[in-house]
Amino acid sequence: MSLIDHYDTFLFDCDGVVWRGLEQVSGASHVLNHLISLNKNVIFVTNNNTKTRKTFRDSVKSILGISVSHDKLYSSGITASLYVKRRLKPGEKIFLIGTKGLSETMEENGVDHIGYGCDIDGSYFTDFVDFVPESNVKFVVGAFDNYCNYAKMAQAFIYIKECGAEYIATNLDLTCNISKTRQLPGTGSVLAGLTQSLGVQPKVIGKPSTIMFDVISADHNLQDKSKVLMVGDNLSTDIQFGINAGIDTALVLTGVTSRDMLNKEGCVKPTHVLDSIADIK
Repeated sequence: MSLIDHYDTFLFDCDGVVWRGLEQVSGASHVLNHLISLNKNVIFVTNNNTKTRKTFRDSVKSILGISVSHDKLYSSGITASLYVKRRLKPGEKIFLIGTKGLSETMEENGVDHIGYGCDIDGSYFTDFVDFVPESNVKFVVGAFDNYCNYAKMAQAFIYIKECGAEYIATNLDLTCNISKTRQLPGTGSVLAGLTQSLGVQPKVIGKPSTIMFDVISADHNLQDKSKVLMVGDNLSTDIQFGINAGIDTALVLTGVTSRDMLNKEGCVKPTHVLDSIADIK
């Protein structure tokens, strides 16, 4: 039986699967449009935490030429904002390590936050001797942050270590794809210093955590997991995400994983291995 005949819901990672940087993977639009024409439930699931739902939707439209509704778009940042919103009481807030896009996502979901931006005071140890933390900071949310600096890391450390804020991370991807041939440090790399200094791991909201799947499953009533397929390029995030969620997985070789890597001892094993998304038939 073909993949298209067997599955009703297809969860697609983005970077390395449907696009690389700002260029679509060959054949991606054709496959996605074909699935949509068959009334398959096509959902985009990414650990990219920098986009709002609007900019996410714009990317799908501009790169893939496909118009999708907001309920088909899930990122680790969007899911993290929903996670903390449901747990914050009136007057409580978060300290955010993140980009403008994630800050806007928090605002859209009514999450009061501090920490965003590059203008945080303090740059050396002695600057924090008399630092007075703001009250009612219940979470430190860590994500990709191109303005991350020592001052921000120090304040996050204080809120977690001294104030008891819960440390969560949108995701822990060490790298991110910015083009067909180039990767750069990702969220996991940005947060590594804070995590090491704390000596504790954050609660991860995005892949491979089941938290994101639970949100998607509830929104789309995915009762029969045997009819759901996760398509991704990363063994440790996408494929492990599917395994943790109890659904089948398809690894594509257009991203960070090579066929040789599958032969390593202890390697996570996907249900299916495809050269690219174009092989979904």
